[in-house]
Amino acid sequence: MNLMQNKNLILWIEALFAVLSVWVLLMVEAYPDHSMFLLRLYVLVLICITIVLVGVVRYFQGQHSAVDIDRICEMVRQVETPAFIWSDDLSTLYTNEAMDELLGIDEREDPGDTAVLLGNFFHSIGISPHDAAEELSEDIYESAIECRNGARRTISWTTSLLKKTPQASLYFSIGFETTELEDAKFKLMKKAEDLTRSQRRYQLSMKLSGIGILLCESTKPVYYASDEAQQFLGIDTDHITFAEFRKKLHPDDRFLFDEYLENIRSTRPNSLSSRPRFLQLRISSGADKHYVWYSYHYHENLLNQSGKPIIGGALIDITTEKNKDAMIEKLAFMDEITEIANRNKLMHDGEETYRLCQTMGTYCWVIVIDIDRFHIINDSYGYENGDKILKNVAHVLCKYTASGGFAARVSADNFVLVLHDYTVNGDDEMPVRTLEHIRADLTSMSAGDFSSINLTCSAGFARIPSDGHSFHEVLEHAEFALAMGRGELSYIMGYDANMHEEIVHQGEMEKQLFYAIEQHHLQLYYQPKVDLKTKKIMGAEALIRWIKPDGTMISPNVFIPIAEKTGMISDISQFVLREAVQQTALWQQMGLSPIVMSINFASGDFYQANVCEVVQSVLVRHGLQPQYLELELTERLALGDINYTVQQMNALRDMGILLAMDDFGTGYSSLSYIQLLPLTLLKLDRSFIIEIETDRVAQEICSAVIKIAKSMDIETIAEGVEYEGQSEILKNMGCDYIQGYLYGKPMTASAFQKRLEINTYGREL
Repeated sequence: MNLMQNKNLILWIEALFAVLSVWVLLMVEAYPDHSMFLLRLYVLVLICITIVLVGVVRYFQGQHSAVDIDRICEMVRQVETPAFIWSDDLSTLYTNEAMDELLGIDEREDPGDTAVLLGNFFHSIGISPHDAAEELSEDIYESAIECRNGARRTISWTTSLLKKTPQASLYFSIGFETTELEDAKFKLMKKAEDLTRSQRRYQLSMKLSGIGILLCESTKPVYYASDEAQQFLGIDTDHITFAEFRKKLHPDDRFLFDEYLENIRSTRPNSLSSRPRFLQLRISSGADKHYVWYSYHYHENLLNQSGKPIIGGALIDITTEKNKDAMIEKLAFMDEITEIANRNKLMHDGEETYRLCQTMGTYCWVIVIDIDRFHIINDSYGYENGDKILKNVAHVLCKYTASGGFAARVSADNFVLVLHDYTVNGDDEMPVRTLEHIRADLTSMSAGDFSSINLTCSAGFARIPSDGHSFHEVLEHAEFALAMGRGELSYIMGYDANMHEEIVHQGEMEKQLFYAIEQHHLQLYYQPKVDLKTKKIMGAEALIRWIKPDGTMISPNVFIPIAEKTGMISDISQFVLREAVQQTALWQQMGLSPIVMSINFASGDFYQANVCEVVQSVLVRHGLQPQYLELELTERLALGDINYTVQQMNALRDMGILLAMDDFGTGYSSLSYIQLLPLTLLKLDRSFIIEIETDRVAQEICSAVIKIAKSMDIETIAEGVEYEGQSEILKNMGCDYIQGYLYGKPMTASAFQKRLEINTYGREL
């Protein structure tokens, strides 16, 4: 019960007491004089109080009603569709801008008499002003209105009673524009009539040929189905929604249909293609899930009256042909796991595709795709789940062959996608654009049992016929392009002629690197890490250097990628681990200040199953406690396979080894993932430190990372610090340690030992 109802209840109770008091006064025959005086005084006071309460309640009721009406008027002004408040005696009218426009009222003109204006309006929508309140209040009232400019608008009105008084009732009406809907209905009816006339001519031929017709307007998710198509689909109406049609498809074909839907939804008159398109789909007409193969050949045409694309074509039963070819293709040309083309089919169809491109002057793209770190998926989830992922990847790739092309699986986790390029001069962006879509689809596969897998792919591509003298050569060049980025994640590279020279150069570098490892030309340099509070060395980072006999130093940026591609990175990682642990233990045995030695771990070494055993073995051999060894991982490496990463890191932490994340903030780390990782240190990348004195954004990023780390009990270190000002800012932010040229460049073991002696004794020994 609201406040106004409470006031009315109090008023009625007060009135009841007043009546009872009068009745007592009149019914009792005699009272003492002084009692009669007091009783009359009481009744008089009670009547006065009642009269005052009546006035107060009526005043507040009036105020409340006025406030409600004012609020509704304000709401009416905000409405963009026609809306107005009016009374059934036609004396009151309040309109918004949209209604003024409908009535033809100019804000600079006097609208005239309200009753005349309302009367004319009600007559224009076919209602008697006398009956307007009754007819508009019953239901939604649809009206056609001719505007001053001659345009005809269809508006549906909804009306509600606002206030009822003995004199007049106040109503609120709002209109919803349905002009376009009515026009579309009219045009669709006209088109349906045309189709009906046309259907009579084609009906007999359709029955004889066994061809069903499907038509749809690109803006409406509904198919019109001919009688034959209705039989194919197992429906008894002449229309079926896209969603219902999709349910009838084989699950493996829904990727194709989804792509088709995306294409027709985005079809515009200026982007229509005159080429016929086709889909081969397996459709079930009933609940028994018995699928029949159909070929759907469709075209895009313009509906002349509406200007909107009409898409449709023929649905033809091809089950017999499919069954004949299925066994042969399965044995000779189909991959057993993914049920798409194998290498034999790829080479057979590829050579034919190359010949056609040369003959017709068209282009095709050959894209070789590699699933990143697929061996880890097999090792972690088993080969059965690995096969499921391969199947899903194959289904994704098949989506992109609907407009021309084919997909094949050529090895364990390698696929080839051949796509037709119908542009005149070739669309150079087509491979990268397609791969971006494929990556998005692969990301969406990370759900359910595979929710923790970050599924990515790398690719190399080449073009037919310009990138080779045969399909085999073009494919080989696409594989060259992929090989150039071996070891990198989400790598994409197109082929160019210079790749051969680079491959030859890399081959020579591989030989030299192999020789350098054998002859111990690799050595470690050490860069100090300094505690910002004490300004003393608390650790060092071990950095690999390749120094040739003639003194030439080869940058790690040059030889590390080569080592990763060839597998020599494992030998280098083992050397770094042994050398760094041995040197750290030696310095401790000399009585120098204990420091934490940091080494960088390659992805291949981190993901090997026995990484803990390898590290433990080296620590025991050289007598170094695990808390003095820190392994640095990049964001990309750490988040490659989050479940396996957490498992490996927890095992290392249980041993007492420290774990740092390098280059934090430059990759794609998520705070939710960082919370899962048992990190002990975050390294702020040098790209943020360089501008920290002048760049406000860099300061905010560093400050935020430091705060986040502290909230998780993780220490922070900034690398690349070269100036005292940078050091002071980081100290004020709460950073724990710094590393950079301000306190020392990477140096030899003997040079670092002298710094460590000063750190321990205050002087060199």
